[in-house]
Amino acid sequence: MGRTIHIPRPAQLNRTLETEPSMQATQPKQLVLMLAHNANDDRSTVAFTIAGAALSTGMEVAIFLTSDGVELGRDQACEFTSITPFMPLGDLIEGFVEKGGVLWTCAPCFQHRGMDVDDIVEGNVVTGAGQLIEWVSNGAATICL
Repeated sequence: MGRTIHIPRPAQLNRTLETEPSMQATQPKQLVLMLAHNANDDRSTVAFTIAGAALSTGMEVAIFLTSDGVELGRDQACEFTSITPFMPLGDLIEGFVEKGGVLWTCAPCFQHRGMDVDDIVEGNVVTGAGQLIEWVSNGAATICL
């Protein structure tokens, strides 16, 4: 036996869309990206590109650098990283922080690599997971790269 599939007519579709609650009312106001890759991986460039786009919509955005990703928090660590067609990674990181993005670096990962707080990107906060967990528990959307 076949099933009948109802395809709404355009007028019905418009009424449905008009009665649905606003998407903006249900969208998270915060976004957290967890990044565990260094400048040798294009996912780092993609993460900061996504973060910049989210900032431009008015969202609060944080990037939590963990594992090998903490290397991105070092000053000038990415000055030679550029993946076509994206902006250079160093410029993406600098722009992210300048536009109000929050940059967290996992403290244990930072310490494990013997990094020095005097060598980190301006605006980078070396911290534990507490702030990350607070954002997530308050409903922040999350992306892991």
